[in-house]
Amino acid sequence: MTHRLFTAALICAMTAAAPSLAADFTMKIASPAPLNDKDALSAWFTAFEAGVESRSEGRIDVQLFPGGQLGPIPATVEGVAMGTIEVTVPIIGFLSSLDPRFQVLDAPGLFDDEHHAMATLSDPSVRAMLSGFGARSHVEPLVVLTSGQSVVVSDAPIAGAADLAGVKLRTGGATPLLNEPMAAIGASPVAMSLGEALPGIQTGTIDAANINMPVAIGFKFADVAPNASYLPGSFTIVSAVVSKDFLGLIGPDLEAIVREEAERAKEAYAQKLDSGAAFFEGLWTQHGGQLTVFTEAERASYLAVMNQTVQEIIATDDQLQSDYGVLKTAADAARQ
Repeated sequence: MTHRLFTAALICAMTAAAPSLAADFTMKIASPAPLNDKDALSAWFTAFEAGVESRSEGRIDVQLFPGGQLGPIPATVEGVAMGTIEVTVPIIGFLSSLDPRFQVLDAPGLFDDEHHAMATLSDPSVRAMLSGFGARSHVEPLVVLTSGQSVVVSDAPIAGAADLAGVKLRTGGATPLLNEPMAAIGASPVAMSLGEALPGIQTGTIDAANINMPVAIGFKFADVAPNASYLPGSFTIVSAVVSKDFLGLIGPDLEAIVREEAERAKEAYAQKLDSGAAFFEGLWTQHGGQLTVFTEAERASYLAVMNQTVQEIIATDDQLQSDYGVLKTAADAARQ
């Protein structure tokens, strides 16, 4: 072997044997929902992962764990509070264990659609308020987003408030603003993690589940609960909650990148809001599901009960009333 060939072979061998450079930090992100290439929330996940890894030049390795891979929602919420998981992205109702202020985002009737919700949640006054949520548990919401309009999936069709009477309904948390309005309609709300909802319907533990269309498709709810009804003024609200210990660990420069990319990824999210919703509605019907939208009269009747119950609940808590006021003011401004 010539000297040149020997040298080339030696370099190749050394390159193959050398381990790849490990990242300085790992950011595990837990989500109960499956990932796909169509819905807005999935677009946020993938854009955030790519943005953080690129701008940090590989110093942060973002690892996505969708579909409940790191455990049920309460376990991942506890994991972020304890610092064993860096980020979790649950439905907002499960974050009240970290800070009861999160429950204000469960209030129905605040948003007209997802674009209106995004404009409201991006209002500077709302972002300033949200930045303080979770402080007592040493966590912080990086972003708060919607993940589709809420739907109730069930075996029997639900075309209005009267059809919810007596229905044992899975809800995404135990907060009053999530459950008491449903109880006022006549339903029997049952707080239940997402992974328990489908088996709950199959076994008769519950009659229906309040979820969203990407989840309904991802977990094949149409096989056991083929009727999906949109709930007026109700949206699946999620938050990417990060451990403040992790932000402190990575230092100010990398922390700035994480925060900036969380906001920047909302551009990819916004681009999928309409097309994603339409795509999943089409899949639902292709899989044999039926989709119901309340008539204007039913919508008005439903929202009247929701709004009255919300006002009764927030009147009992000064902090809740103040937080709701900030959201309501921003929501009204976003309509102008």
